[in-house]
Formats: sequence, C-alpha cells, structure tokens
Amino acid sequence: MEEFKNNTSYPINKVSGFTRFFWWCSGANQDVLIDCPQSEHNKYVGIGATVFFTGVLATISGGYALFSVFKSVYPAIAFGIIWGMVIFNLDRFIVSTLRKDELFWNEFKLVLPRLILAVILAIVISKPLELKIFEKEIAQKVEEQQREFAINAQRKTEQQFNPVMDSLRGEIDLYKNEIAKVSTARDSLYTAFIGEAEGTRGTNKLGKGPVFKEKKQQYDKIELEMKDMQAKYQPLIDEREKQILAAKAQRDTAVAKAQPAIAGYDGLMARLDGLAKLPQTPSLFIMLLFICIETAPVLSKLFSSKGPYDEKLKNIEHEIELSTIENINYRNHELNKKLTLSTNIDKAQIEQEILTNKESLKVVSEAHLELTKEMVNDWLEKEKANLKKDKV
Repeated sequence: MEEFKNNTSYPINKVSGFTRFFWWCSGANQDVLIDCPQSEHNKYVGIGATVFFTGVLATISGGYALFSVFKSVYPAIAFGIIWGMVIFNLDRFIVSTLRKDELFWNEFKLVLPRLILAVILAIVISKPLELKIFEKEIAQKVEEQQREFAINAQRKTEQQFNPVMDSLRGEIDLYKNEIAKVSTARDSLYTAFIGEAEGTRGTNKLGKGPVFKEKKQQYDKIELEMKDMQAKYQPLIDEREKQILAAKAQRDTAVAKAQPAIAGYDGLMARLDGLAKLPQTPSLFIMLLFICIETAPVLSKLFSSKGPYDEKLKNIEHEIELSTIENINYRNHELNKKLTLSTNIDKAQIEQEILTNKESLKVVSEAHLELTKEMVNDWLEKEKANLKKDKV
C-alpha cells in the first residue's frame, strides 16, 4: 500500500488552483485524492465542475424567475445567488456523501429524494424561461383571451340591460302606434274634406256644402282627439326615452369598468395560461433539458465506476471505525475493571461488617446469659428465705 502511494502521488503544489477548486466542489477529500492516479483526478474535476455549473445555472434561472414576476433587478440578483448556493450546497453534500456500493440499488435509494427534487426544480425553473422563449406567442394568446373576456363582458352587460331597454322601446312603440292610428284617420278625413271642397272627392261638387261641413266637423273632432292623445302619450314617450338613455349610460359604464380588469389580464397566471394553450412538445423538451442539468451532478457520481479513491476512502473510514470501536472497547474494559475492583472492595467491607456483627452478638448473648443466671440465683435465694419464714 505504501509503495503504491509513493508511486502515484506527487506534490500538492503541482495541482492547479482550478483543479483544487473543482475537487472542493465535488466534496472529495483532497489529502486522499492527491495520492490517487490521474484518472481519479480528472474524474473528480468533472464531477466538481458539474456541481459548480449546475449551481451557476440555478443562480441564473432562479434570478430570472424572480425578475419575471416582480421586475426588480437587485432582489432578483440576491435571490438568484441564494438559490444557486442552496442548490450548489445540496448537490455537493449529496455527491460527497454518496459512497460507491456493490449494489446499484443501495446507491439509488440514497439519491432518489434528490432526483425527485430535481424534477420539481426543473419544472419550476423552466417555466420562466419558457415564458421568455415563447413571449410573442404567449402575448398573442393573452390578447385573444382578453378579446374573449371583452366579448363575454359585453354580452353579459347586454343581457342585463337590453331586456329593460327593449321593454321601454316596446312601450314607446305602443304609444306611437296609438298616435299613428289616430293620425292616419285624421289624415284620411283631412284629405276627404279638402277633396270635397275642391270637388275632387265625395259629391264632386266644388264648394263648402253640407257634406264638406260634416267631414270638417269629423276632422276637427279627430284633430282634437289627436292633440289630447299627443298630450297624453308624448310625456310617457319622453320619459321612456330618458330611461333608455339612462340604461345605455349604465351599460356603457359597466362595460368601461370591466375594461381595466380585462386589460390587466397580463400577469404571470395569464401568461402561464397562454403557455398552456401552446403546443406542449417544445415545453416538454425544455423541461427535460433542465431535468438533465439538475440531475447531472448526482447522476455523474451515481454512474461513475468505483475507483482507487473510493477504495482508499473506504479503508480510511474503516480504520477510523475500527479505531473508534477499539477505543470504546478499551474504555469499557477499564470501566469493567473499576467496577470489579469496587465490587470486591464492597464485598470485603460487607464481610468484615458481618464478622464484626457476629462477634458483637456473641458478647451480647454471653452478657445476657450471665445476667439471666444472676437473676435466677437472686430469685432462688429470695424463695428460700420465704420458705424459712413460713416454717418458723
């Protein structure tokens, strides 16, 4: 192992700054990687460059996405930088923690959440660029939608006000028809009595005879009726015409109020709606392109072959793991020794205390026995004395 290291390593100062930067972007351990063959150096330069340029693209896309919504440069730049750093850090973390395994499925399970996130990010980031690429076509769709909204608003307003105006016009026509009937009868009588006076009608006698006077009376009567009818219906007609003008003004006002809302239908949702009405094949290819870009760092590490760097890193991690286990076992052994010693000390103390207690109990027992004997002797002496007294 040491021989291989000496044959493949070379001084770190011979590695260019760009190489070391891309190694850092790939999350590789440079102290381990420097001792690997040149093929490993190139591989991790490629992985690091993929991670770096994915972050750069995320910065541009995120910044433009915010700019397309708020039209503000500095917040868009700030958001784009933060967004790119988030994506860069996420990709670097995943690539650096992904360990090559004998089973592809074990590696795939580790990167599956990142792949799902990449699809979501690709969809989110691709939409603003699609809006810019298809800007003219989307503008045309938005204008068509605005015209459709204007027509619908006009139709809805007319459905609201036209029945009222038609009803008023019907009443006006009814009044005018009544006046027209009387006017027609009046004109007929006027023609009749004028023709009678001229001798061209009726009796065909020139002059104002009895027939003329009769027709003249009829004419005067209907003329008076005509004036009364005009006096009755004309104010009603004028009122209805004023109501029609007022209804037209309300209709025009309603249509005018709807125009700003229709003209303002050019925001993000309107453009997304317009984009959805365009053919979806170009949008699909753009989205797939972004999915490929977003997943490139993870896929580049996932599908790369297992190399000397992975073996060395695995050995180092295994040695660290063994060293950790050894330290833990040593500490456990020392702790067990201390516990055993403490247990033995406690056991000796308990045995000594038991022995001391046994001796104390023996002394107490002997003293108690001696005291009992003395009490029995005293009692016996008293009883003998009492017996002597009784005999006397």
